[in-house]
Amino acid sequence: MRRHDRGFSLIEAMVASVIMLIGLLGLAGLQVIGMRANNIGKRMSQASLLAQDLAQNMQIWAYADNRLQSGGPPAPNGARTTLYHLNSSDGTAISKYWDLKSAQQPTAQDDTTLTFDYSDASTGWETVPNAITATNYQGVMSPVDTSLPLAEQTIFTRYWNVFNVDLVNAGSAQGKLVQIVVRWKEPNFGWRSVTNSFFKYDPTQFNQ
Repeated sequence: MRRHDRGFSLIEAMVASVIMLIGLLGLAGLQVIGMRANNIGKRMSQASLLAQDLAQNMQIWAYADNRLQSGGPPAPNGARTTLYHLNSSDGTAISKYWDLKSAQQPTAQDDTTLTFDYSDASTGWETVPNAITATNYQGVMSPVDTSLPLAEQTIFTRYWNVFNVDLVNAGSAQGKLVQIVVRWKEPNFGWRSVTNSFFKYDPTQFNQ
């Protein structure tokens, strides 16, 4: 009796190859997404470290340190004279700095362009640039990537604001709310940021 053994035809082999190729392309796309997510996670961890490091250093700075004056030093730019309270309107004025859009210039969700009091950048969107440098700051500085264009080699920029806060409606501040924002440029995602804050009590009022 004659046997009719049948193998795969060329067309069947090509169809199988195409199906396998489509699957491999899908896996490659997932790998790219995973690499991007890992890089974002790494940058967020670094930014959080820089924010926490700055906050810890600020806590040991003198209360009257020039880098902790509300709105910047009184001269030449003029300090912020507003006294902030624990209410919704003042909270809104402060919180807009915490939720920024992905644009290069710091921009609030209501499209208001923002200017911070201080920054460790040499220039940018702050009243006082170069407020911390390698010569006047003992903490961790931003990592540098020399493979990037010169203007982008310093990966992170730290900004901060200082708000005089009246906690008990006494008509004067009992301390300062320091608001820290660390920003960096994430390829394909725009500018990202992490935030930190702490309250620095006025030491002259500890016993009042």
